[in-house]
Amino acid sequence: MDGITTASRQRAGYSSAPQDIALEDAASFDVYRQLRFDITSCSLQPNEKLRFDALRKVYSASVGTLREALSHLVSDGLVRIDSGKGFRVAPVSLEDLEDVTAWRIEFECRAIEEAIENGDDNWEANIVSSFHLLSKLTAPVPDAPDEEKAVYRKKHAQFHDALVAECRSPWLLFFRSALQSQALRYQSLAVKHHQAKVLRVVDEHKDIMDAVIGRDVKLSKKLLSDHIQHTADIVKKMLMKEGVFEQLDVQQAQQVKSRGRGRPRKLR
Repeated sequence: MDGITTASRQRAGYSSAPQDIALEDAASFDVYRQLRFDITSCSLQPNEKLRFDALRKVYSASVGTLREALSHLVSDGLVRIDSGKGFRVAPVSLEDLEDVTAWRIEFECRAIEEAIENGDDNWEANIVSSFHLLSKLTAPVPDAPDEEKAVYRKKHAQFHDALVAECRSPWLLFFRSALQSQALRYQSLAVKHHQAKVLRVVDEHKDIMDAVIGRDVKLSKKLLSDHIQHTADIVKKMLMKEGVFEQLDVQQAQQVKSRGRGRPRKLR
């Protein structure tokens, strides 16, 4: 279990910050985790209608369980409720990507500064261990098995989580986690449409690790900010080259038009 999980759980009892369901071990949250993975990996596309009949077959779950999971995902910002029409995957846009990136940098840098101030030897050891496990993996190709993608995503997230594990603010960690999930969705969307990896440089991670362990707050924040912005710039370029946002806008317009058919006209 990664460091941020234990630390954040211990402090969560003293905060009104929303519960991070993704960290819960209970089997009752398995459907939530599966749906969350499929949305952030873009197996379920932005704006895609989430119909209970289809979801029941894929996830072998009851309507009640699915509705609970989808309600949690609405709170996560990954699913939308269409009034009277059910659930759909949250949309994406260029403006949203830029907004997510800017605020993600803000929260990550605040968290890393506090973690450096509070971190101890065990915190440092966990960072080194997490980096070692990440460095042994290669970023999976677009058509790699889901299991391989899941392993890489987990190790990559554990490294970044280890960096901020000693941040003492549950609210800060909550917003950081929410933005991290949104950023991951854009990365997955870029890979899916561009059929190429969002290349990550292991040396970037090592440089960040060295700066954090060296307790250099200014350098740590700069390297982390550059790392996030660099990845976002690559994702933005890939998505714009393939015209993904335009394609999704057309699909959404068609869905809206389809939903409007057959409605009775208002009486005047």
